[in-house]
Amino acid sequence: MITVVRRTYIQSVTPEQVFAALSDPKNLTKLLPRVRKAEIMFQDANNARLVTYMSLGGIFGTIRCEGNLKWVEPREIVFEVEKPLPLETRWVLTSGVNGTDLQATMLLDLAPLLGPMAQFVPTDAVADMIGSELDQALKAITKRCAALETHERAVAA
Repeated sequence: MITVVRRTYIQSVTPEQVFAALSDPKNLTKLLPRVRKAEIMFQDANNARLVTYMSLGGIFGTIRCEGNLKWVEPREIVFEVEKPLPLETRWVLTSGVNGTDLQATMLLDLAPLLGPMAQFVPTDAVADMIGSELDQALKAITKRCAALETHERAVAA
């Protein structure tokens, strides 16, 4: 199991604003570099069935990941996938003094996809790649929230 954790603090933005930016499936392709498309199969009050199409490149191309999306507004969003590989992405939002602390955690198990070949995968390289993508996502979320906050101030003025 590969586990990668990243966190950032977004100034002058509430957890509700960050949650809104993260919970819109249309934003996923803008926030996560490998997500090419996202579709909600069904949704109710605090969970949904979500399908993402992720570009892995090379021989893997684009893979379809269907899983459960659960949330506790405005504190946490969790996406869990079983096939083609076990994957969990968790976003935890905590209110701070003048902003929001956002922690992103991704857990990934390559063995179901690669079988015995998984033992030859350089897990540090995979963790670095995932970490880089989570860093990009955190920057994109920060930028999106800053734009929303600027827009809200302009509308209020």
